[in-house]
Amino acid sequence: MNKILFMPYDPNNNSIVVTRMEYGDKGPEIMRKNFKVIEHELSLGHAPIAVWYNGRKQPFVQSFTTGQIYIRGHGMPGFISIEGGRGGERVHYEDVAKRLISSGLPKSYQGDIKCFICHSAESGKPGTDPEITDGQPFAKSLADYLYSKGYKACRYFGYLGSVDSFAKEGSAGKEYYVRTIENGKQVELGKASQACIEFHPTIEMRSFWQRIAGWR
Repeated sequence: MNKILFMPYDPNNNSIVVTRMEYGDKGPEIMRKNFKVIEHELSLGHAPIAVWYNGRKQPFVQSFTTGQIYIRGHGMPGFISIEGGRGGERVHYEDVAKRLISSGLPKSYQGDIKCFICHSAESGKPGTDPEITDGQPFAKSLADYLYSKGYKACRYFGYLGSVDSFAKEGSAGKEYYVRTIENGKQVELGKASQACIEFHPTIEMRSFWQRIAGWR
């Protein structure tokens, strides 16, 4: 196992059925997004697994020391939350982090945490939507929060543009692509890997005298 598809959605939320229909194995064949990702990754020799948040520690997460964690959902530029499927639960970046932590992710984790979410590397303009506060990208907000909780050995990433939820045929073969809208139609911009942006957490430095005084 070298990839986790992490689904940070409350199983007791009424809208979990929407999320399960889109990402789980209960929906129509056109959906089942996680299944399609796993199928494609297996064909490449990878070992992915989908982990759904359930409020308890999960062995796969607890044992994860390296590799890649892909957080799944829908997003918009600068939004503070992501959506678990169209009409699904909205989850604030702090809650995404808390749910990943409560699932057992060790602070020694040295792999990647990727917000595999549309526009998760893009800023938004404050005041244009209630979901936009300071306007910084969702991936940056998540990185800052997790770093503040002690997750300092891993790397954090977000994506520009609209990211394919599963691999599709395109100019470079069957891949995950990033797309935009032109004249009312989706247009391929390139591979998702080309639109993957690393975010470095903002480190709040305490002054020398604060440390001497024992401030925490």
